[in-house]
Amino acid sequence: MFKKYLILFVVFIFTSCSSDTQSTWENSLKWVENKNFDFKIPWNWEIIEDKENILPKAKEGNIELAATSTSISNGFSNNLLILSDDLKKLTTSKDYSMLNNMWAETDYLEYKKISTNDITFADGEVSLVYEFEARYNLDTPKLKFIQTASVCNKTKWYFITIALPTSVTDISRYIELLSTFSCK
Repeated sequence: MFKKYLILFVVFIFTSCSSDTQSTWENSLKWVENKNFDFKIPWNWEIIEDKENILPKAKEGNIELAATSTSISNGFSNNLLILSDDLKKLTTSKDYSMLNNMWAETDYLEYKKISTNDITFADGEVSLVYEFEARYNLDTPKLKFIQTASVCNKTKWYFITIALPTSVTDISRYIELLSTFSCK
């Protein structure tokens, strides 16, 4: 009889913990409002305000949002970057995401695609999310990247990248985070 209660108690604890973890993640997101889009980031990520002076200039596009985690693991902080620019040719978010991934295959070192997932943003726009491991250059560590793109109002593209340590195996919460993107 005691074993049955112990098993029920353990199952209850594990079930409670897993539900609590998910709701903690969802409840720990905060809205970031930009003049052209809305997006959620984890509450413990800081927005880099002086991004023009802190971050290197993007090869293409403008830095709309840069944020970094306040927690550091093995010398690395999870981070997020949203770039934008005027659309030069009419395309879809899905096609733009595919084109950017083809660019990533040649521009990053040691590129290794892990997965491709469909995504629907909060405003209903459909795109693709690419998960891959790569290095920026010989001096940087290999990281896991999660990238997607959204075309807003057929006039502007947004390219969203989250960088994580390669030890992260479940990216579902980060895809959920990306799906909060919404054009205004």
